[in-house]
Amino acid sequence: MNLRGPELRSRAQAWVRVGLWPQEMEAWISAVGVDDAAIARDCRTAGIALSAMNVSRDGRRVKDRLRGGEPAFSVLARSTACGRSLSG
Repeated sequence: MNLRGPELRSRAQAWVRVGLWPQEMEAWISAVGVDDAAIARDCRTAGIALSAMNVSRDGRRVKDRLRGGEPAFSVLARSTACGRSLSG
């Protein structure tokens, strides 16, 4: 990956805005990818825990649904309707 200074700064700033400690940030990046700070932010807002990223619903993991564009609150509602908590 060849990123220039402004691209790297933009990514770093997006993650800083999520408001995570460095270890948490590393864990979220491992779970959702370096380009998906918005997913981490939305999950935290919705109350979806990092530990829920590999939970499978209807054959798809939570993180795959989120990366595919499904909103965090929709993933949460789908899981809640099935009786499964994603709050960790």
